[in-house]
Amino acid sequence: MQRVILVDDEAPARRYLRRLLEAHSDVQIVGEAATQEHAAQLIGQLQPDVLFLDIELTEGTGFDLLGRLATVPAVVFVTAHADHAVRAYDVAALDYLLKPVDAQRLNATLGRLRRMRSPSTQEAHLVVRSRNGVRQIKVQTLSALLAQGDYVRLCCMDGTSELIHATLTRLRPQLPSPPFFQASRSIIVNLNQVARIGGGAEKLVEFIHRAAPIALGLTAYERLRRELARGDRGPKEVPGDHS
Repeated sequence: MQRVILVDDEAPARRYLRRLLEAHSDVQIVGEAATQEHAAQLIGQLQPDVLFLDIELTEGTGFDLLGRLATVPAVVFVTAHADHAVRAYDVAALDYLLKPVDAQRLNATLGRLRRMRSPSTQEAHLVVRSRNGVRQIKVQTLSALLAQGDYVRLCCMDGTSELIHATLTRLRPQLPSPPFFQASRSIIVNLNQVARIGGGAEKLVEFIHRAAPIALGLTAYERLRRELARGDRGPKEVPGDHS
């Protein structure tokens, strides 16, 4: 089910789009807003999967709204102005629909959204806001996600990492399972990236690429070890761990 919020300062435009979206059984419209302020409150409270967003609002723009959000859902811009398209894609918009929205064009947009969020796809993305702006990150490039207070550290397979203002609870539904496995409240691991786990004094999970090893607590280690074994991947332990 795709949980959607509509943001448009024109009530007739919201009603028209609602009518089109309600024809899709996997779409649930959880809220509507006419202003930036109301939209920001709804997004924070309801944590939607998708935002259908007008660009020209009575006070400010849809871009201004995105700039206020710590965690950004997938965004579909809906506007009467074609000249904003380049900027829309610069902020990693999923799509850009011109008013009046065509039903077939909307079907194509929803199809893209379903593929993006499908657990089986290799093209699944996280839509995040960080110091570098709003963008999509391919989940297959992530080795692990670590909760650090009000932030999450994204550990990438190339050895880099990035701190974003988010929670694992918010990000978890965007991660296909498998291969992503929540070993503890603060650690999510990409099982496809695990090279070996160590069961000695330092219970580390090491990755096949250049991502730094991660220390595990005993409970997280046992959960991860069982999951690897259950998936017929074989828990690969550091030699000498059984001594």
